[in-house]
Amino acid sequence: MTMQLSVSADPEADAAGAVSAVVASLPVSFGPAAGAPDVVAVAGHAGWTSRAADAIRDGAKGVVVSGPVAEDPAGLSAAAHAAGTVVVLDRPWAGNVVLDTANDAVHSIVGAALDDAVLLDSVAMAAPGADPLHLLAEQFAVLVQCGIEVRDVRMVQRNGNGYTVAGVLADGIPVALQGILTSALPATASLTILTSAGRADVVLPDPAAAWPAEVRAVTAEGATTLPTVYESSHRTSWSRVHAHLSAGTQADDLAQFSTVLSLLSQLNS
Repeated sequence: MTMQLSVSADPEADAAGAVSAVVASLPVSFGPAAGAPDVVAVAGHAGWTSRAADAIRDGAKGVVVSGPVAEDPAGLSAAAHAAGTVVVLDRPWAGNVVLDTANDAVHSIVGAALDDAVLLDSVAMAAPGADPLHLLAEQFAVLVQCGIEVRDVRMVQRNGNGYTVAGVLADGIPVALQGILTSALPATASLTILTSAGRADVVLPDPAAAWPAEVRAVTAEGATTLPTVYESSHRTSWSRVHAHLSAGTQADDLAQFSTVLSLLSQLNS
C-alpha cells in the first residue's frame, strides 16, 4: 500500500514549484497537512537553506526546494543528515525524468559518447531578464546529473543577451556552454556530444508542463531515439522525495548542488 504523505507549502513555494497542481495530480502519494506536515515545500530564493533547515528542525521528514539559487548548503546538509530528512532540489532541467540515475539507457548513451567525444556543447535558453548566473547554474546541474566532469571553466563573454563559458573534460576535450536570453523560444536546455563517428543529443524542455525530453544517438551502427516520456520535472521531484521516504534512503541532491557551486566559483578564481 502506498504511503500518503502530508504536504505544506507557503504561497511563494507553491508558485515556484506548482506544488498545488503536483500534489493534486499525485493524490495517492500526497495530501494536505492537517497538522505537522511530513513534507515541506520551500521556494529557492535567497535564504532557502535557512528556511529548509527550519523545516527540518520543526520535524519535516522531507523538504522539496524549487529552483534554488546559489547558497552554501553545508549547514542544511548537516541538519538533514542528523535528522534523517530527505532534501530534494526541484531543478527545471536536471530534475527531468530522463536524467534520473535509474535511467540506464540515457546514461549509457551519454557515457558511450563521452568515451569517444571530440566536443561537448550545451545551450540553455531563458526569458529576457533572467539571472544569467542562475541560468548557468541550472546548465551546470544538467552536466553534473549526467555524470559529466567539467574542469577549468572560464567566462568567455557575457552581455545582456547571455553568456559563453568554456571548459574541458577530464581528458582535455573542449566544452562550450552558451546561455541565451530570448523571448523567441521557450526555456530549453540541450546537451550535444560530438564524437568521431556521430553524436549524442539530449534536449530538455521547459518544466512548466509535461513536455517530453528528446534523447538521440548517432553511431557507426546507426541512429537511436529513446522512447518518449511525458512527465514534468516538478512531478518527478515529488515522486523522488516520496520514493526516498518510502524506501528510507537519502537523496544526493545537496552533494550535487555543492559540485555546481564549485564550478561557479571557478569563474571568479
